[in-house]
Amino acid sequence: MGTMNKNLRFNIADKRLTYNGTYEEEAFDQDQVWEFNHRHKSVLANYDLTLESCNIITLSGRMRHESNLNALRNRQVRQSVILSAALSAVAIGLHGRGSLNTFPKDQVTKKLTNDLKRANDRTAAQVMAEVLQTTTETLPPGEEVLIESAITEGTRIKPGKEAGGNPTIAVGAVFGKDKHRAQYGLNLPNCVTQMSMGNDVIDGTGKSVKGLHSSLTALFVTEANVKRHLPDIYVQRWMAGNHFDEFNPRETNLLEAAEIIARAYGHSGIDKLSAFFLDRPRHLPAMDTLNEAGVSTPFDKDGDLMPAVVLGMPGLSFPDERGLNSMIGEIGGSAEWAVAVMPLVWRGGQAIGMLTSHSSLTRKDLSPEEQWKERFHFTEEEFIIIQDARFERKPFFTIEDIIDDPFAGGISAFGAITDNYLLPFMKGVRVDPSNGHLDVNVLAVNSLGMVQCWQMTFRCNQKLEHTSKLMISPKIELLQLTGTDLEKAIGRMLEDERLRKRFRIFFNNEYYPAVIPVGDRMLLLHRALHGLIERGALDEKDREIVEASQRLAGDWFASSD
Repeated sequence: MGTMNKNLRFNIADKRLTYNGTYEEEAFDQDQVWEFNHRHKSVLANYDLTLESCNIITLSGRMRHESNLNALRNRQVRQSVILSAALSAVAIGLHGRGSLNTFPKDQVTKKLTNDLKRANDRTAAQVMAEVLQTTTETLPPGEEVLIESAITEGTRIKPGKEAGGNPTIAVGAVFGKDKHRAQYGLNLPNCVTQMSMGNDVIDGTGKSVKGLHSSLTALFVTEANVKRHLPDIYVQRWMAGNHFDEFNPRETNLLEAAEIIARAYGHSGIDKLSAFFLDRPRHLPAMDTLNEAGVSTPFDKDGDLMPAVVLGMPGLSFPDERGLNSMIGEIGGSAEWAVAVMPLVWRGGQAIGMLTSHSSLTRKDLSPEEQWKERFHFTEEEFIIIQDARFERKPFFTIEDIIDDPFAGGISAFGAITDNYLLPFMKGVRVDPSNGHLDVNVLAVNSLGMVQCWQMTFRCNQKLEHTSKLMISPKIELLQLTGTDLEKAIGRMLEDERLRKRFRIFFNNEYYPAVIPVGDRMLLLHRALHGLIERGALDEKDREIVEASQRLAGDWFASSD
């Protein structure tokens, strides 16, 4: 990471954060456990689980007067977001955590790594979506909600790294009762509350396959409307845990931005700040500039969402006694920006983002300094995306430019797949096969500004293997089959009500780049499917699955191209 002062530039795994802030612990009594199991009986039945115990650690009881929970006063809907993060993390703990470590080093290739990362995204997206769909389709009349996925991660091509189109809960996915999903985009009944969600099904997918620290599932649900769909490209970000005045990054250099953020914390100078970065060559020039001014730049190999969520949290500090204060000029994905900024703003923080060119920032023929200078040199394709999202007139944005009312009722949840180094008391999923117990920690931040860590223990009603099998993606079985055997397996799934729902969710999460939702049906774009196969995002097995699905579930599809 360069030759700068090692005390100012360090890996967060080498100089760990400690937490000495508010830590109010409360355990569910038996009545609360029973109530939770009854409230979420349909979701838990999907995986044959029962909540055994739950401790809630309150880190901040701050109540923001700008907000109220509105429809999320419904405890079932509110807790379902936490449960969605929890069970998707459990699914990775059972099926994909550390999967790369099971292969000899001489067999580890970029393709293998990406295949395993896609498998983990697929598993997490499947369970995350199932929890939301099962919850919304079982709500009583008068309390119904329709949740639209509006912000997601994993769609973009990363040249030389990933083919894009990773399994995810795609923009346009809708969760709710069938009759309401069919009416989506039209006038819904007044008793149905329309909500929006953002997700990064796994923050730190590379870490999840290596079993490394601080990998999480991540989502938020809000009653607010999404005004603009953030294109899934790189975003340069300026973030802090305290509110600072909006500024134009085009007219503000890094040190001026650092001064604005330092003032927001009441610091005497920027040499009291820390600024988080991902360990990427493109960040070296910015880190050099900040280090020279005395700003420390802790970094991590992967995962830039969770650090943003906890910026400025009281009691969280590095060994040099600085907090994890800010991001200043850090560049990462747009969905990670949005999914992190909602809880950060709810906590009292602020963030500015600006779209940048991932094609320039990943060019191998440029030095880090040249990459940094070229970060706004957009390709024609990127510029079209920016124009389509209406960002050409105001190239920088805050959450108010994306969400119409950030303080409408909302909740975010982050399920710890592995031990978390940002909040050290959050442990990764623990599996106890002998007792059939599964432990999972979830960080929850709501629009009132409350921050809690849910430490949940689930019991498998039958053997662990049974629950584990219920969380597997439908694709796992299909990968082993071909021809008539493949078609028969899909047919069996479609004949069973639960498996049919699971398969539909898998199909949406997997093939969304080649699908346009049309009411409650899908328009399949065959040329797009062919393009995904050509670039390696999908393969011929996927073509077989899609074609068999069209034959066997024709009512799912509108007339194709």
